[in-house]
Amino acid sequence: GFGRMLGALDMLLAPRREIAIIGAPEDEATQALLRTVHRRYLPNTVLAVAAPDEASDLPLLAGRTPVDGQPAAYVCENYACNLPVTTPEALAGLLGG
Repeated sequence: GFGRMLGALDMLLAPRREIAIIGAPEDEATQALLRTVHRRYLPNTVLAVAAPDEASDLPLLAGRTPVDGQPAAYVCENYACNLPVTTPEALAGLLGG
């Protein structure tokens, strides 16, 4: 119906966002970055998470590393990536507050 048509239009016109979080899963700083993402409604967003030493075939995770030993979040919109951030506050800023 009409609602599905609006949903399809939103997917077509809305910006695409990809988020890569690189950090040890048990690290509290990694968990804090994940909580920052999970607390928001982020349609049209892909989230990928990997440990620093984990090999991945996903292009989103390729070449991504922690920053100064800290878990890092990489946010890309419409195929252009921001510099990585390491704090929940900085990540929230990239995600729109």
